[in-house]
Amino acid sequence: MIGVASPSFCQTPFREMLAEVSAQFRLWEVLSEGMHMIRDVQDEIRYGRDSMGMRFQVHAPMSDVNIGSVYEPMRRASVEEILSILSLCRGLDIRVVTVHPGFVNGIAFLDRSQAFTKTVQSLKDIDLASREHSVTVAVENMPSGINATCTKAQALFEAVEGTELGICFDMGHANTAGEVDALLKGVKRFRNVHLHNNAGQWDQHNKVDEGTADLEKVLEALRPVYSGNLIVESTDLQSGVESKKVLERLLG
Repeated sequence: MIGVASPSFCQTPFREMLAEVSAQFRLWEVLSEGMHMIRDVQDEIRYGRDSMGMRFQVHAPMSDVNIGSVYEPMRRASVEEILSILSLCRGLDIRVVTVHPGFVNGIAFLDRSQAFTKTVQSLKDIDLASREHSVTVAVENMPSGINATCTKAQALFEAVEGTELGICFDMGHANTAGEVDALLKGVKRFRNVHLHNNAGQWDQHNKVDEGTADLEKVLEALRPVYSGNLIVESTDLQSGVESKKVLERLLG
């Protein structure tokens, strides 16, 4: 199923955004930020699901959440925030949650490997909660240029090794890092897919066919293996609708 997501949505009250999204999509990946914090919109999600036939996924919060923090109190707080999201999603029967890996901040710049080590530690805790709540967690590959871990395919593969965590393949992020082909080698581990495009320099979130990432090649690699949802990550709803039309044409 083709769904939509956009950070811009969480600046609009949930009920209002639900009406707009549901007119164009049956699946919405809700970013738990701003006016759309999952703990605050549970009733609205149930209404969308039960009365409107909408389906939901969740993107865990991003602002000030760093599961790779080398400052242990902040790392633990970040993990606890994600664990609370998994618990809420279980209660809402939402089965897929996308999570960002860690970021390099502060003293971690002296030894960037520390942020990766902390990310792996955090993902082990998240993996246990994922299994406990029967919620699939997909760890997302990150774009270059923002001091994130797991911009490279090999780092992401290593981060989830030994866990039951999946991968959220983000085509636009991979394109900025020159990692599209490398990440597609791990397609069997994909549990979510984000589609948007760019010119390869920064994370523009263009429409799916506006950029240097080879969308058709990506879809061809997904087709025989991946059975999950395709989430258009757009700057706004209208560009999301336009990307959906492109995908529907290519997917037949």
